[in-house]
Amino acid sequence: MLTAAELTLLGRLDLAYRRPQSGLYAGERRSPRSARSPEFSDFRPYVSGDDFRQIDWRAYARLERLMLRLYVAEEEACLNVVLDTSASMELGEPPKWQTSRRLAAALAFLGLEAMDRVQVGTLDGRCLPPLRGRNGVHRIWTFLGGLQPEGQAGPDDLVRARWPRPGLTAIVSDFLAEGSDWAAALTALRSRRQEPVLWQVLAPDEEHPGLTGDLKLVDAETERARELTITPGLQQEYVRALAAHREQLTRASLTAGGRFLNTSSSDDLEAAMVAGLRAGVVKRG
Repeated sequence: MLTAAELTLLGRLDLAYRRPQSGLYAGERRSPRSARSPEFSDFRPYVSGDDFRQIDWRAYARLERLMLRLYVAEEEACLNVVLDTSASMELGEPPKWQTSRRLAAALAFLGLEAMDRVQVGTLDGRCLPPLRGRNGVHRIWTFLGGLQPEGQAGPDDLVRARWPRPGLTAIVSDFLAEGSDWAAALTALRSRRQEPVLWQVLAPDEEHPGLTGDLKLVDAETERARELTITPGLQQEYVRALAAHREQLTRASLTAGGRFLNTSSSDDLEAAMVAGLRAGVVKRG
């Protein structure tokens, strides 16, 4: 799924969670809870029932009050990687499908490498159980390798799917489902305390189509056909509509406390990760 050089690249990166994460087990993410760890967090007054061993006697000597030292807890985070497998993902030159699937594999690898609890699935609801640690890499990549783009999928499918624990939910898609309302889906994710990341992958010929003349276009998912005369004016209208659509996705993701970014199917993994760094989705480890 990924080359040794790409794994080396990913080894220098990490996922950037915006909020402290609270998981079931110890891990490498900052938690909202306090615990005994090497990293000092704050003081608070001692109350009956607290662990007497955590009293800071130096603070007592200065303040003449019993004070506890608090430490940062580090726990696992939950990462959900959702891949769009609808028929439109097979289109484009180069095709979006291979790039998107490799991107999903890379995101899952970053989570497993950081000992997060990683669940990988498709936009239409198929998914693996949550996995943790490098032992989950082969299982996830086998699952991704067996997928093929077909049928339809959209934000309604995301709402119906069950990603049970709060965390980061990364959706890799072209986000071109007709009449789709991603704002409502992202609001539903936020209500589950999930931080959405919308990662759009489009092919260069979808960004700037070179079609001209009288054509009959067929929708890859609905098979509806439409005859059009493609003129330079219509091409410019398409580019403006795509920019407006991206602006809507950006606003919807920000409103839900998430992020939106887009890359090209012609980008290699390093270029995609650079885009992720700029968007604050990944960070240097």
